[in-house]
Amino acid sequence: MNAVAFEYGARAATDFLDAHRLSARTPFQTCGWWRAWIREAADAEGATPVLIHITRADRPTVVVGLQLHQDGGTALLRPLSWPWADYNEVAEVGGAPSTGPAPDIGALAEAIDQCQREFGARLELSELIADGPLLRAVSELGAVSRASDMVFRLDLTDPDVVRRVSERRDMRRKRRRIERLGKLRLTCADTSAQVAARLPAFIELHTRQWRHRPDAVAPFDGGVVDRTYAAIAREPSSAARLHELWLDETLLAGWFGFWHERTYYAYRAAYDLGHGRDSPGHLLTAAMVCELAAQGTDTFDLTRGAYAYKLELPNSRAPSITASREQPCRV
Repeated sequence: MNAVAFEYGARAATDFLDAHRLSARTPFQTCGWWRAWIREAADAEGATPVLIHITRADRPTVVVGLQLHQDGGTALLRPLSWPWADYNEVAEVGGAPSTGPAPDIGALAEAIDQCQREFGARLELSELIADGPLLRAVSELGAVSRASDMVFRLDLTDPDVVRRVSERRDMRRKRRRIERLGKLRLTCADTSAQVAARLPAFIELHTRQWRHRPDAVAPFDGGVVDRTYAAIAREPSSAARLHELWLDETLLAGWFGFWHERTYYAYRAAYDLGHGRDSPGHLLTAAMVCELAAQGTDTFDLTRGAYAYKLELPNSRAPSITASREQPCRV
């Protein structure tokens, strides 16, 4: 028999996350990511967190993170941390999701239906993983699905992919040119304390790059974006990483991302416009691909968005999915 419970509101949701260790399918379902986002961003997004957890004796406890909005006079349920997360999926309490019984899709569907009816809400779930438990569950409820953003990945287990990224002719030329000015080196902050210490320099670099751009998405401005990134960086379970490319003591480029389950998720990048002609972001990516492959990383996930630099790389690509379900009759 399934036991379904809701944790409604920021306090209840964070108390649950404080009390449980989650196995996340992507870094955007870790306790650290959800907790930081709830504490720093949820209120600014006009979102009320709702955690659904489904427990049965013979399977892991499944956790679905949602957020409740009021869209005019209509209640709307979206994935928890929308639109910040690049992937949305379920999490599980305890052991790794790759071991043990698979989630009970029927029970998951019933719990989501119950949540919709409880709040009288329409369901709009974006950035779902194709064939993942969350998409399968809402599909059982008759949700209408469509392709969402395109996501891009590099297979670091393929030596040819690593070689093609790191040894492109134009990259070799630019690397030689910039190395005439000094020594290039790659660094990685890989603990919460190190990432938190290096984050202000990354924010400053990103701000200089995007300060006068009208197309900046969620820019750093000293407000909620800065605070949320800082909170994520301080959370050990978020698995945040900050890679930086240096020319002697000059910071050329940085990637703020996550290393999770043998995959690196490249979340936000910045580079020094003063060295733009030498493509420091491309040079950083090439250096990271080599280092991550050597460390046993399977995939370099460039995440969503069909940006030009991603299209130049030897990537595989697939759409994430959006699934919608209208407001059911309230119980």
